[in-house]
Amino acid sequence: MKPASFLMPYAPKIRFRPTLLGLPAIVLFGGLAMTTVPTLGSKIKVTRNYSAEQQSSKSRVTLSLRSRSVIRVSIELATPTDTWSFRNSYAGALGLGDRVDHFQAIGSSVKTIATGEFRSPVAVDRVSYEINVTPGSTVPHVSWLANDGGMLMLADLLPDIPEIKRGVDIEFELPPDWQVYSSVSPVGRGFVVNEPDNAVFMIGRDLRLASKRDNGTELRLVTQGEWKFSEKNVLSDALRLLHDYQELTGFKLRFTPTIFILPFHMSGSDWKAETRGSSSMLLLNSQASWKNWRTQLSIIFTHELFHLWVPNSLQLTGDYDWFFEGFTSYIALQEALKLKLIRFQEYLNTLGRVYDSYISAPDDKSLLEASESRWTSSSSVVYDKGMLSAFMYDLLLRRESVGGSSLVDRYRLLFARIVDKPADGNEVIIQTLTSSPATAEFLKSYIESRSRVELERILPPLGIEVNKTSSQTVLRVSKELRDDQKKLLRSLGYRK
Repeated sequence: MKPASFLMPYAPKIRFRPTLLGLPAIVLFGGLAMTTVPTLGSKIKVTRNYSAEQQSSKSRVTLSLRSRSVIRVSIELATPTDTWSFRNSYAGALGLGDRVDHFQAIGSSVKTIATGEFRSPVAVDRVSYEINVTPGSTVPHVSWLANDGGMLMLADLLPDIPEIKRGVDIEFELPPDWQVYSSVSPVGRGFVVNEPDNAVFMIGRDLRLASKRDNGTELRLVTQGEWKFSEKNVLSDALRLLHDYQELTGFKLRFTPTIFILPFHMSGSDWKAETRGSSSMLLLNSQASWKNWRTQLSIIFTHELFHLWVPNSLQLTGDYDWFFEGFTSYIALQEALKLKLIRFQEYLNTLGRVYDSYISAPDDKSLLEASESRWTSSSSVVYDKGMLSAFMYDLLLRRESVGGSSLVDRYRLLFARIVDKPADGNEVIIQTLTSSPATAEFLKSYIESRSRVELERILPPLGIEVNKTSSQTVLRVSKELRDDQKKLLRSLGYRK
């Protein structure tokens, strides 16, 4: 996810150990499978006898570490097919199909139709291939490996075919001193994955698992390397966020969330993050010069952990990125203020920086249009205008209700209306946000149409001064406030 502006204070090579007789780390003896599978808090040795009746009807996938940055994928399909297609783009990452090499169909020849597109003259049930997962500028959105670990995501490792979409059994062949963790619970020799597009696996050496349960909510944390923060504090702070967001939405997560924190050096940034399914991945520069690591991590998670609810717990379709990114950035800012991670002036400073970013770029699309082209053009408008629109909408609701209603109430209504049944995201969200003629007009102007945000015109009547200098926009609470302005700003978190 792109870092919201308020989030910024703004390893040895792999050595493979061969197993006995060159066999992989997972060894089969007849129908007996023996392996070491990571589970919560420890490793357990699982020994099971797999009869024909116990075999899963899902397709089977084995992921093998072939070299420092190459994964070999072997698939045994429950239903044979003659066509395989790989996703070629995702979240701004292009040419993903070029990473697929040495594609083979067992028992048939294979013809390459296009990049990431393969076909055989007859349907087969077994294929294998290799994928280069060298990390690039698109991490953490796609699978990657570097040095002693990385993240594997089935969405870009497996072909996009109906048989795979129905779920797969996953096994790993890794060096003996490597581990694998996932929010998907291990079963027998591997993992049973019902939603492959959302499945994330952290693999590597010296991985550590910690967990905490509080008030009926469990959170897992997997880390690698030495850090300047306490895993205990991360779990405690993140659990508080989970409780706050459960109260905000009125919805309890139906899965156990997992946070993965990995060391990764990035030029021009100290961190990057991605939340997929029930997993939040955070790549950090272990040498970042943060004065307070605990506070910085909490601020990062105000945004990332809310994605466990929006969009990950909603069955909404279509391009509504303006809402699940832009509005989420504003909710995260409010949460940081509520938890006293920032003060009210920093709340305003953040909105001022976002406004500067917004006015520095062209705004020639509606937020609906910008969401459709988020990954093919500049995505800043989705975040900047989306966040500013959430701010203005929140002010509108609070002013109309004299502080009795806010954007948060709309989230509760959204989750009360729809969770399980698929629906058009833009349609449902706009309907949910429409609570009066004034809000309907606002949404038409700033979400559906191309009206520009002008804080200089909107904020002063509400008690917030907008001062522009040659280098920045500064927002400040007016020195003289009317009673209605004071009540409005206090509902936002202003305390003077």
